[in-house]
Amino acid sequence: MCGVVLCATNAWSSPATESAAGCRHDVPMPNGHRPSPGGRVTLTPPLNGAYIGLYSIGSIEEDHERFVTKNRHTPAVVFTFHDWVSDDDWASSSPHFRTFTDSLEASVVSPLQLAERVRTEGGVLAVAWAIQCCDWESRLFWYGFRKPTVTVPRLLRGDFDAYIVTVARQIKAYGHPIMLTLFSEFNYQGLMGFGTAGGDRPEDADHLCRLYGDPTWPDGPERIRDAFIHVIDIFRKEDVRNVTWFMYAGSHYMNPQHDDYNPWLHPKYFYPGDDYIDWVGQSAYFIDPRVVPKLRQQELGTSITDALASGYAAWGTVTQRPLFLPEFGVLGDGSASRARVIEEVFHEVLPRFDRVKAVTLADFKIAEDFYEVPRLGTFDDETGAWKRAVRENPQYLKQASFTSGE
Repeated sequence: MCGVVLCATNAWSSPATESAAGCRHDVPMPNGHRPSPGGRVTLTPPLNGAYIGLYSIGSIEEDHERFVTKNRHTPAVVFTFHDWVSDDDWASSSPHFRTFTDSLEASVVSPLQLAERVRTEGGVLAVAWAIQCCDWESRLFWYGFRKPTVTVPRLLRGDFDAYIVTVARQIKAYGHPIMLTLFSEFNYQGLMGFGTAGGDRPEDADHLCRLYGDPTWPDGPERIRDAFIHVIDIFRKEDVRNVTWFMYAGSHYMNPQHDDYNPWLHPKYFYPGDDYIDWVGQSAYFIDPRVVPKLRQQELGTSITDALASGYAAWGTVTQRPLFLPEFGVLGDGSASRARVIEEVFHEVLPRFDRVKAVTLADFKIAEDFYEVPRLGTFDDETGAWKRAVRENPQYLKQASFTSGE
């Protein structure tokens, strides 16, 4: 999955002028299709500071316990993944659709069980309930021999409505707040959503805008936008009032110096409007530029400002919704402490991005073993830096607050 690691795809190669003919650069927000129910219980952005929490996949129970024990505070938000289908079923003709009573991958607890545990500690669970467009590391995928069977075009045709209704009813019955998004790093999903069938990159499509929906709107982002609208409308029809909806892009989003920059992936093309989305955001993976580690992911070897500033600015032209950084990781090769950059980022840098209202730190074994994000506390002084910059800092909230008094 794209999740933790950025999928460097060298996305921006300018398409032929004729393939973008008629595409609009200024696009209006869509009209709401179904009124939002009153009395919703959603995560309230703090007036000052930001919620602090944990991002983990796989070993999430152990990682949650380790986070609390090591840092001596509970996470206000816990972010994880629960894809519609497992990796094994991704290309299956008859996949098992995982509901919220099915176990999380590599775990014995379900999303709802984990949500309840987090809730009893004063936090909220945020879930990437994700459709994955791509098997990024598979050569068979890139050569067209391995293709997903659960796709956004099929979702938009209504093929999965019964499954969506099942999950909506499970979450409604749970009755307590939960956060949901439909895509991990939506810009990559949109990047692969062009063309007539909705599975092409921009440079491979006959036209960027005329092969789906509005003939003036870039097709990949339009499909992602419409997927959010479709699913949220079903939740509204089921009168689900306890979901906080969010959407987030990848690290270095909209940074023109980054490999993955593409002007047609601007958030204005993806965003369904404030009527549908409560929080927006992006991933942020970065290094301490003064101690440059040896990384496979060279494209991520920048400061946090380079990772975050362009996306932050782009979102600000579209909405003033609060920002959530669900995948937040300080990269390293394990040879040097990251204490200095941890302290500086939380004390000095993040407060300058005042719309950032929630951050979940990537701190789990898979991230350390495969994605070059060492565990917090790999060096003892990192734990001390976290204590000073986060635990003892009243700007970082360790308990979640909600509308309607949850």
